[in-house]
Amino acid sequence: MKVLYTNATSSVDAWIIDAESSLDSSARKIVGVDDEYDKLNGSYFSPKKAVVIQLCVGTDVLVYHICHDDERSEKLYEFLYGWRYTFAGFCVAEDRTVLSRSKYYIHNLKDIQAIWRDLDNTKKRLQGLKDVAVAIIDPIYLEMKDGFGRKEHRMWADPPPLPPKHLEYAARDAYATYEVYRRLDAFERGFFYLFKYSEKKRIRDW
Repeated sequence: MKVLYTNATSSVDAWIIDAESSLDSSARKIVGVDDEYDKLNGSYFSPKKAVVIQLCVGTDVLVYHICHDDERSEKLYEFLYGWRYTFAGFCVAEDRTVLSRSKYYIHNLKDIQAIWRDLDNTKKRLQGLKDVAVAIIDPIYLEMKDGFGRKEHRMWADPPPLPPKHLEYAARDAYATYEVYRRLDAFERGFFYLFKYSEKKRIRDW
């Protein structure tokens, strides 16, 4: 995983140009997206705001400390706003609202939480990224959010640089989101291909 952490708009724009080049040459144009808020609980008079935006394409991750940016990135606005790519996240309704307060809008955004769930995990009505990553990628993701409590979550808006623990958390969240959706997309297309054909024509019966 290659991670770029920055609050410089020029670096964000350069990362997006590279990401677009990679996406445009790929059949599956998937971008993992996540963001971190300035507070755990907002209110009508003091709503949550996005302080960190994470994007992932393949193994390339951008961690953008947007609340301390030097200027607004119009390149990021165009990248998120268009329909050329499929953005994937978790609990995306709140992310949409929070990002809109910074005048960034994602139109083609898929909510993994609404697409798939681990039926063997009956303890939770709604499963989070950790639950799905454990089932889809690797059990090691069971520990991905360990030791990250309320105190740590209040530090996202602190002046840069982010502590190493926060940077690792943000990068892993973005990568896991991308990889979960990429695998679900591959599974769906694979099963669709199999079941288009009669049983005798399938290479393998399930």
